[in-house]
Formats: sequence, structure tokens, C-alpha cells
Amino acid sequence: MTMDEHKLRLNMLHRMLKLIPTRYRALEAEVMPTKWPEYRFLTPMDATKQFHRAYIEAYKNYYRENIDVIAASDIKIGFKLSYFKRSSDLTQLNNARLKADRIGLPYPAYLEFAFKFAAARKRKFPPQPNQLWPTEKAYDAWLTKIVEFWSDDRHGLELNRMKVMPQYAYFSYQGLPAQRQFRKEMLDLVSRGVYSIDGFVAKHVVERQYFRAVDCHFLGEKAVECAERKAREDVANGFLRTVELKTPTSKKFYQSCFGVPGVVTSDNPICSTCTQRGDCELARQTVISKTLSETGFADPIAEADRRANRRRVNACRTRQSASRLETNAAPKVEVAV
Repeated sequence: MTMDEHKLRLNMLHRMLKLIPTRYRALEAEVMPTKWPEYRFLTPMDATKQFHRAYIEAYKNYYRENIDVIAASDIKIGFKLSYFKRSSDLTQLNNARLKADRIGLPYPAYLEFAFKFAAARKRKFPPQPNQLWPTEKAYDAWLTKIVEFWSDDRHGLELNRMKVMPQYAYFSYQGLPAQRQFRKEMLDLVSRGVYSIDGFVAKHVVERQYFRAVDCHFLGEKAVECAERKAREDVANGFLRTVELKTPTSKKFYQSCFGVPGVVTSDNPICSTCTQRGDCELARQTVISKTLSETGFADPIAEADRRANRRRVNACRTRQSASRLETNAAPKVEVAV
């Protein structure tokens, strides 16, 4: 990892600290292992950008299917959003992405479900980012429907379609929580019969190199060895191609919560077992120190909110004082008896 790459990461975290309130940044470590595996090594802002693009596409699809086919292609939803200026729209989008991460679906699939759920309830307008999550009244129905939507078969299919990530290759394994969770999910699916042994070994042992054959011996050593032999023969005969993977640079192993200001590592059991914890904390403190040096505050958003609140309180007190003065200055009318 070059110094430029490291500085780029710190600069992104520095910008995030000034854009997203602490109470939301603090959730990044909590949702990192639950989010879709493809996003676990993205920065939070990059993940929000991906969610944003998927949201625009889902919005247009909803409009096309439920409102106006012709007008859908001309909709300019979300194009004015800035990732360099604090706004309620950016905060809402970030929070909607965090909720999607908690559920663990790919963003397009999550949004497909959320918009379909809204359409089934005859919504007049497509849901805004802060309307994608169900209300308390609709939560039980929403949960039942999403379990039906996100079946084991679809889960396995989406994992097969997911882009190949060298961070999950067996030779790149570093014991990171993101890697441990990925291996657990994959092996759980094959153990429950979502994948056949032959299909799993061909796809994720031979082609993508996520596992070694020995990692799958709990499924039956002879069955796994037979499946690997068949897959190797398919490679030799040109029916199957092994993906060429190289060990990524150190920066590519940064998990999505790495160095995020606001994350309290002592409150998250994932952090206590993370091999990046020391470097992560150092990056976090470096970003906070830089912000403190530039602005005079470790949390400029909280300070800005406090200032705004003081202005509102002072304005309210000024209005109240003026009202009392007007009342006292008003001439008293004597009523003749």
C-alpha cells in the first residue's frame, strides 16, 4: 500500500466526519458483517453511492410500471445530490443504505423488494429513501414478505452472480470478520443443500478459489474429492475456466468500518476479534486529530448543531422579550363604572 492510497482513505474519512452525524457513523461496524459480501470492503461513502445508483434505477422502474411509461425515462431523481456538502438528503440516503446493510441483500434486490412492497400498497408516489423501511404497523407483513422474497435459492444464485473478489480467496485469508462471515455463509448454504456438492466445488473451490477442497470435507471427503476431480477435468477440457486472482494490496483489505470516526470498538464484539483493530484505531484517531486541528472541534457536525440550537433558543427568547415589552407598553384603558 502506497502512502497516497493511505492518504486517500484518511481524506475520505475526514470528509465523512463532516457530512454524516456521529450516531449514524457509529453503526458502520455493526452492519459490516451483515451487509452483502460484495460491499464489505467498500468505504461507507462508496457504498452509499452504489445504493444511490440502485435507488435511481428502482425509482424509474417503479414509475415506468405504475405511473407513466414514457415519462419514466426523463425523470431526474437524485441527480443534484452532493457528496461534498452536508444535507438532509445525504443523511437520509446514508441511513437508508445502513438499513439495507442490516438486512444483508444486494442493493438492487433490496430496492426491488421495497418498491414492490410499496406498489402492493397502492402508493400514489414512489417511496423516498426514508420511506423504504416499513412503519411499525406494517413491519410484520414486511418481514414475512421479505423472507419469501429472499429465499435460499435466490441467495445462492446471487452469490454465484456476485463479482469475483480476491479478498475472499483462500490464499488471501487473514481472519478478518468480513472473511469469516463470508465463509460461514457459503458453507452454511452448501451444508443445507442450496448448492450441490459438485456445483459448489466447481464454482467456489476450482473456479473462484474461495475454498480449498479440504475446507469442504465435512460434506463427505470422497464426494468432495470426486467433485474436485471432475471440475479439474472440465478445466483441462476447456469447459470450466479458473479465475486468475492475485492477492490484493493492503488497502483493499480495509473493511467498510475501517477507521470510521464515531465507531466505538469497545461496544462491538466484532471489533474485539478483528485483526485490523490496531491500524483501524490509529486511522480513526489520525482523522479526528486532523479535524480538531482544522476546525477546533473533534465533531464539527455536533458543534454546528449546538450553535444552530443556541441561535433558535436566543431567537425565541428575543421574541418572548419583545412580546412582553409590547404588552407592558400598551396603554391601559380605564373602564367607566
